[in-house]
This record gives sequence, structure tokens and C-alpha cells, in this order.
Amino acid sequence: MNLCTVAMLAAIQLAGVTGDALRARAFFDVNNAKVGDPLVLTVDFLGSADFASLHPPALSREVDRADWKLDDASAKTDTFRDARRLTYRVRPMREGVLWFPALEFEYTGLDGAKRVVRSNTIPVHAKPGENVVVAGMTEDEEAMPMPDDLDTSAPAGLSDDELFAWRKACASPTADAFAQFDFPAARMNEARCAILEGDWRRALAVYSRLEWRIGQTPAIERGLVAALALRFQNPSSELPVWRQVGRPLLRHGWKGRAAAVFGGAAALAALFWLLGRAIRALACVALAALAVLPAAAQGMDPFAEMEAMHRRMQQQMQQMMNMTTGGGLSMTFGGGERESVKIGAGVATSKDELQVGDAFEFVLSLEYPKGNTVDQVQLAPSETFGLQVVGRPYNLPDEQSANPSNVVKRMAFPVRYDVPFKGRVTFGVSGMVAGRETRNGGRFSFTYSNSFETRTQPLDIDVKPLPSAGQPEGFGGIIADSLVLSERVDMESVETNDVVTITYRIEYDGYIPPEWTPDGVAYEWTRTARDRSGRAVAEWRRYFVAAGETSTPKLEVVYYEPRTKRYRTAVTPGTPIRYK
Repeated sequence: MNLCTVAMLAAIQLAGVTGDALRARAFFDVNNAKVGDPLVLTVDFLGSADFASLHPPALSREVDRADWKLDDASAKTDTFRDARRLTYRVRPMREGVLWFPALEFEYTGLDGAKRVVRSNTIPVHAKPGENVVVAGMTEDEEAMPMPDDLDTSAPAGLSDDELFAWRKACASPTADAFAQFDFPAARMNEARCAILEGDWRRALAVYSRLEWRIGQTPAIERGLVAALALRFQNPSSELPVWRQVGRPLLRHGWKGRAAAVFGGAAALAALFWLLGRAIRALACVALAALAVLPAAAQGMDPFAEMEAMHRRMQQQMQQMMNMTTGGGLSMTFGGGERESVKIGAGVATSKDELQVGDAFEFVLSLEYPKGNTVDQVQLAPSETFGLQVVGRPYNLPDEQSANPSNVVKRMAFPVRYDVPFKGRVTFGVSGMVAGRETRNGGRFSFTYSNSFETRTQPLDIDVKPLPSAGQPEGFGGIIADSLVLSERVDMESVETNDVVTITYRIEYDGYIPPEWTPDGVAYEWTRTARDRSGRAVAEWRRYFVAAGETSTPKLEVVYYEPRTKRYRTAVTPGTPIRYK
């Protein structure tokens, strides 16, 4: 199929999904298969969103049935790393290079507006398969399950007018004709006619109400399966798992379900009541044994012994109070309450001239009384646009304060800006302060450890943009030192039109814009802040159809290197391809 001929009629609804700036990627487990082979289609949604209500949408109507058979009933949902994953079973239906279309999905943004996210196209080389397999697949496609036949037997108790209307409805069966009757057989006939008329929603509603009324019967189960098959256009549709698991309860009508629920709740409450009384009885027996048996063993009155123990505890407490008021005992209380320690804070930059991509430090100075210690310090800028942390904070040598009773602690926070920035920034500073205080002439002392929060004066920051002189036309905003670009392929020995999956890998120390992708790639596979060597890693996947080329296409990545202050270009030479 020509990619230009793929047209989406409407975006697929992701009901209940609310998020911001979602991205989608799609891929098969294999890209080279025989006609009729089952493939696993994976669709991942990446980004910040609430997927709790996500139900796999039907996709079969979004693809060309001459090329693909997609089983909506096989859909599953799962969580993979930072992505919400949908999987479907798909079969290629004819020979050649088939392109699975890009799918558009609609979700709700955080502002309530509708947004659309689009997946990538996927090539598959479908090689000749057995005709009997394809023929069998076509027959399965046409053999849709059907509900039971019409029930034309008239129930007892109908009036002459109702009996006339019933016979008329059976002679010309339609969903509306049977809707005037309320007994179960009429409801079943109404649902069957709705399926034949293509109205699966009405059929599902009728079967659900009837199931609530009389319980889940085999006929209702068959009708539900037929309605689901019509909904998803899939003859292999099955009952939802919750209906299969809940058969013991669903087989009863609403009265039976209510009785089962209330009966179970009553039985559970009775069990807990009996268990509670048993536990209280055992506790009383145990306490009585603990109080009586030791005294009985010594021939003593247990109640007199308890009174004596109480008097001894009061005497010990009085002795402890006397020691603290007249002796000179030193006691330690973690987190003792006292007047908060006054802490001043200021921030400066380690460099006077700042440029995008250059690492520098925010230098924090904390001034506080001697004899105290400060740790667990955190620095929170009021503006973080384009700001990246590039290392762990570390201590600098302390400085002398103008106040002899104070000390100045200095810390460095390694950062960089990935975009130009000019403005005033204040910093929130928080942490823990600890110390020791002595009172009453040195006879009483305690340690304290309290949290603190303070803010700094505004700091003027001016981060210059990258130099425009010598900036290549294809520069996409990558700022990195020691960038290494490589590629690997999933196969090097191919047949003509085989699909080769290329993985581009970039290892770097620096910054790659979140929206940047290499030329020609299908989707981003992974991006990590640090690997085992301490460097950042990003990978992308690309599909390449081997139609005579002797190597995979070259890839060029332009980036700015802060260490040398130059623009550079990394190139993959391409991987040689051998044809069988």
C-alpha cells in the first residue's frame, strides 16, 4: 500500500485519558513474516497522563482489510517502564511490503481541550504463505457468531390485543416491534433483531438489563458474544473476563445477587463478632493469669502486690525529679524546643559570563552562629526554565563572617542552562540545623535539631545564547561534550524487500532537546539521564526496506561542544547489507 493513500477518517478516542503532551510509538514483534502469520502489534503512550480508565480501543476499522486482519478482542493493556502499552494480534493478508498505517488517538488535555497524538507507520515484508491458511482466515472473518433464534411461543396470560400484537411482531420481527412487550422472551427477540439491524449498542443494553432481571443464562451469554463480535467486527470475540469470573453471582437475578451480598456480609459480620468476643475472652484470661499466678505461687495477695508495685514506681519517679533539680545531671533531648537559629543565605554564580551549555555552580553562603551545624541543605530556584542539574552539591571552604560569633558555610551546586535566560531569580533554602545548649550554670544541657527555611535576595542571571557564527543549518539544539553516535541493525543478511530495524544510539555529556529526533527515525526508544559509565544515553528506531542498497543510510547529527566551543557533526557510515 502506498503511504500517500493512507487516510484517517477520525481520531481514535482514548476515553477517560487525561494528560499533557503525550507521545505515541508503534511496532511489531517481527517485520518479516509470511502471509497469515500472527504478529503482535504494540502501541505505547509516553508522557504524563492518567491511564487508570484506559480501555483498549477497537482498531480493526482503521486498517485496510485487504492488507491486515486485526483482532480487537485480543487487545491487552499493560504498563511498560514509563509507558502505557496496548497490544493486539495482527495478520498480514497479502504478499509484498505492507505499511501498517499511522494511527491518530484523541485524549483530553489538562486544560480540558481535545488533543491528538499520532503513532508512526510500520513496514512489514509479507512473504508467500500457504493458501489454505489465508482461505481459512477469510472464512473465519465471515463466520460471525449469532444469538439464538426467535422465540415465537406466546406466553400465557396475554390479552387478545397483546396476543394479536405478538403474532404480528413474530411475522415481521424488528427490535421496535418486540420493544412493546416486557416479558423475557420478547426482550431476547428485541436484542436479536437489534444485532441483525447492526445496532450492537441496543443489543448490549437489552442483554445487560435482562441479565440483571433474570440472571445470566446460556442464551444471554451467546447474545452478548454476538453483540461484542458485531461491535469489534471480530468473530473470535469472547465475554469480558469479569463476566466469566463472576458467573456464580451473575447467574442470579438482582434479588438473588442482593441476597447473596447481604447474606455474605451478615456472615462475615457474625464471624468478626465471634472472633472479637473470643479474643477479648482470651485476653481477660491471660491478664488474670499474669496477675494471679505469680502471687499465688508465693502465697501472696495479688491485689496487695499490685498496690506495692505502684508505690515503688512513684518513689523512683520522685528520686529522678530530685536528681534533675539538685544534682547536675546532663540530659539530652533530640529535637528539643527552643528559639530558632537565625540563618542568613545568599547565592552567587561561580562565573561572571554564562553561556548556554556551559556548566557552572550556584555558590550558596549560609551564615549562622558558631557551635551549630547545618546539613541536608536544598536549593530551590524560583525559575527553572532551561536549568539542569549536572552534578551533586559539594562543600567549599568556610569563610570568615563580619560577626565574630558567626560562621559562613559555603556549598556549590553544579548546574547549566540549556536555553538562553535573562532575569532575576530568588532561591529558597531549606535544611536541618543542629547544636547544643547549656543552661542553669552548666548543670542542664540539651541538643536540638530543627528544620529551617529561608530565602535569598534576587540574583541577576544573564545566560548568553550559542554563537551564531559557524552554526550549521541542520543544528537542532544538541549541546554535548564527548558525543558518540553509533548504530546497530537486527539483521545484515537479507532478502530483497526485507525490513531492517536500525537502532541509533547517542552517548553524551550534555543536553538533547526532548522534541529532537534524528532524520528518518520512526520513534524514540529510550532516553536515560545516566548509564553505568555516568553518561547520558538516548536511542531511536528506524525502519529500512532493503530494496537493492548495499548499506543502511548514513545519519548526521550536528551538535555544539562546550569544551571546545565549536559546532561538530557526528556521522554513522552505515552498516553493510548482504543479499541472500
